Amino acid sequence: MGRSLGARSASTSLRGVAMLAALILVAGCARNSPVAAADLPSFAPSASASTPSTAPLPSEPSPTPTPTVTPTPPPKPVDPLAGVSAKTRKAFRPCLTKSVGPGSGGTCARLVQKTLKSVHYYPWGISSRVNTAGVNAILNYQRSRGLAASGVVRKATWIALATKTRVLPTVLPKKCTTSKGVILCVDQAHRKLFWIKNGKVVKTFKIRVGGWNFYVKTKKWKVFATANGTWKVYDKNVDPPSEQYGSGAMPYATIFYPDMYVHYSPGFHSLGYATSSHGCVNIGQLSQAMWIFKHTPIGAKVYIYSPKAKTV
Repeated sequence: MGRSLGARSASTSLRGVAMLAALILVAGCARNSPVAAADLPSFAPSASASTPSTAPLPSEPSPTPTPTVTPTPPPKPVDPLAGVSAKTRKAFRPCLTKSVGPGSGGTCARLVQKTLKSVHYYPWGISSRVNTAGVNAILNYQRSRGLAASGVVRKATWIALATKTRVLPTVLPKKCTTSKGVILCVDQAHRKLFWIKNGKVVKTFKIRVGGWNFYVKTKKWKVFATANGTWKVYDKNVDPPSEQYGSGAMPYATIFYPDMYVHYSPGFHSLGYATSSHGCVNIGQLSQAMWIFKHTPIGAKVYIYSPKAKTV
């Protein structure tokens, strides 16, 4: 029995030695043989890997749609004759693009004279052509409505005639009512001279101003304007000399500008508004010119103005 236990013990020792040798051999082969892919440790892909991520990207806000702008259609042109009768519209519409002035003839020229006659600016007979009286009637009408005084009827004057535009209201400028002493206020629109002292109207005179007239120096016709502005009386002369118009042409002249006087006019007295001055302020009654001459002192102001129509 003793030998049996010894034999088993020896046998066990031999098997232990054999197993150890086998482990050593296997361990040595593992160190010296190539590394198999299955033996490599596995790694999770890094965030910087080139493989695209399957995680959903954050959504970007949708672009705001551009609002659709509907173009505004241009306003329809206003018919300047919309408010007049069919008869007036028929008469005036063909003339709206026409210019009627000195020497003009035809249907539109007759229409101008006829219409000016109806509003008391042309008291004479209808002429085949626009004559001197006709041009001065146009000028006086244009001033009375606050239009540019050219002596030629164009669209603005046609519309005023067709629509029966009213005369501008008579309103004395502040300069006339606040000035101390004597001031002669000349209203070209209403053809009036207001003789004012210390803001109070003392007398009112009917006058004639510049217009369509013959220029002796050039032997031609033209529009002589009476200049708007503020002046001062610097001289007075009962019969001032005139190289162009001779002696007696400007009696009782109250002189406020070298080419503009307030004076009596025999032509205005006899012909009225059929003619015009050459820029002076004409008085048609000798007694009135004498009164102005006597009562207006040297140094008195003269204010000439042309009211204008209000634009909308």
